[in-house]
Amino acid sequence: MKAIIIDDEQKSRNLLKELLNRYCPDVEVLDSAANAQQGIELIRKNTPDVVFLDIYMPDIDGFQLLDLLGDINFDIIFVTAYNEFAVKAYKYTAFDYLLKPVIPDDLQKTIERLKLKHEKSKLNEQLSLLLKIWKTPKELPNKLIINSLDGITLLNISEIICLEADGPYTTIFTANDGKIVSSKNLREYEDVLTEHHFFRTHHSFMVNLNHVKKFIKADNLLVLTNGQTVDVSKRKKEEFLEMLKNI
Repeated sequence: MKAIIIDDEQKSRNLLKELLNRYCPDVEVLDSAANAQQGIELIRKNTPDVVFLDIYMPDIDGFQLLDLLGDINFDIIFVTAYNEFAVKAYKYTAFDYLLKPVIPDDLQKTIERLKLKHEKSKLNEQLSLLLKIWKTPKELPNKLIINSLDGITLLNISEIICLEADGPYTTIFTANDGKIVSSKNLREYEDVLTEHHFFRTHHSFMVNLNHVKKFIKADNLLVLTNGQTVDVSKRKKEEFLEMLKNI
């Protein structure tokens, strides 16, 4: 896997290159760039498989760089200092990201996820949604991109009925009896879907309250619009009933 690093901080570039050499032997760092213009030249010259990209750079930022390139035919891993809004935007659009300072374990897991990807055809669709979220921070996104074991799927959030945890994966149940297995864990989705009236009923399930058909109090059991039943833990019951009042 051929890689290019684009970051205006020299220490960050050097550290990431060292970590890749040490912990990810399948990744070959072709070169690194200190600014967006250098990055564009390196990408056009080398046609990398993956670009590690910092967003916050002087003059031309990471998003402007991607705009200038046009169609993207390489994977992107964003490397950035913690920013709550930025992290949420990455989660909505299924982009991988690494927080500075980069932790070796996070880097290895990200590279392993990248190896499992079957397609790059939706990259421009992902970028389009990411840029829209970035440019309109006060507008709640109505779509979510799922990086599944079979490929990349763009979903209307309103179509999601519930999500079920399965170790490091999440099974997403959608309208019309759809089912998608995501390579992300349930916590990743909890961070973005809570503001869309989704509720974590217990450690294994998160439901779209708009798809709750019935609540059986005696059994602490939900019946969803697809006929599926989901338990509500006793400690979550009062919070759940309060949430339902706001729908």
